Parts: sequence; structure tokens; C-alpha cells
Amino acid sequence: MNAKDWFNAYVLNPDKLVSLSGIVLKVIVIFIIARVIIRFANMAIEKMFYLRSKAPMRNSERRDATLVKLCQSIVMYVTYFVTIVTALEAFGIDMRALLAGVSVAGLAIGFGAQNLVKDVVTGFFIIFEDQFSVGDRVKVNDIQGTVEDVGLRTTKLRGADGEFYFFANSTITKVANFTLGEQVKRAEE
Repeated sequence: MNAKDWFNAYVLNPDKLVSLSGIVLKVIVIFIIARVIIRFANMAIEKMFYLRSKAPMRNSERRDATLVKLCQSIVMYVTYFVTIVTALEAFGIDMRALLAGVSVAGLAIGFGAQNLVKDVVTGFFIIFEDQFSVGDRVKVNDIQGTVEDVGLRTTKLRGADGEFYFFANSTITKVANFTLGEQVKRAEE
């Protein structure tokens, strides 16, 4: 079948055209709904952190800004993943087989990136538990210094001698936060 015959059979065929236009309309509606969900979720996240910033025991603005962006990114990626799966199903693609294949590939990549995943998960806990923030005086794994940067994968300290120390977050086993201790001591006085 040449291109002209295919075009006449599948594109100009009224039955196929009506069916295809219905599917395209459904996919457009799915993506519009996804955008609305993301917009409302982003507003809810910002409102939640705004209300939290008014509480007596509030976090630093920089930490809250990081958490807002992190939560918004997670909502966006999850929503778009579900949207794409739903749109592909609207076109008649069997997603179970596709997701099974992607799962196997993800599993293989996961084994290869195991340390990276550990670093990121530990980074989430460091940020969410507020173990330390930029500017805090800390002792990490027996190295004392000031926190210069806290990322999802690494933490950077400036030691008392001026040298920079980089820690993969998964290697951080002991933390003493002297700044947090001073804040608690001042609050008790």
C-alpha cells in the first residue's frame, strides 16, 4: 500500500476521521485537566508554606523556597506521567505491556544508580527533617565546619581551616548541629 492509498483509507475515511477526532479531543481535554490540577496543586502548596511561615516556629525562607519548588516539581512530574499514560490509553495503546517493559529497564537502571538513589533519598530526609541548613555550624562525620550548601545529592562544608569538604549525603552518618543547639539554649533562657 503506497502513501496515497494509506492516506485515503485512514485519513480521508469518514469513519476513521470521526473516531480520530474524538480521540484527539479526549487527549486535549486530558491535558487541560492536567494543567488545571497542576495549577491548583501549586497554589495549594504555596498557600500551605505561606501559612506555615506565619507560625511561631517557622523555618528559614530559603528552606521553605526549596521545599515549595521540590513539592511542585513532584506534583508536576507525577501528574504529567499519569496524563501521558491516560492519553496513550485513549489512543488504544496497551499500557500494561509498555509499563512492564519500562519497569524492567527502570529496575536495571536502579541497580546501576543505587548510590545516587541513596544520596537523593538521604538528601530529602536532611532537608525535610531540617537536620542542618546553610550557615549552620556543624560537625559531620568528625569534620567540623560551616554548611555552605545542602543539595539533594551532596552537602558542602567549609572547615575551620578554610578547606571545602564535600559529602555524598548517603555517607553522612553522624551530625552535630552547634547552631541548632545554641538556638535551643537561647529559647530556654
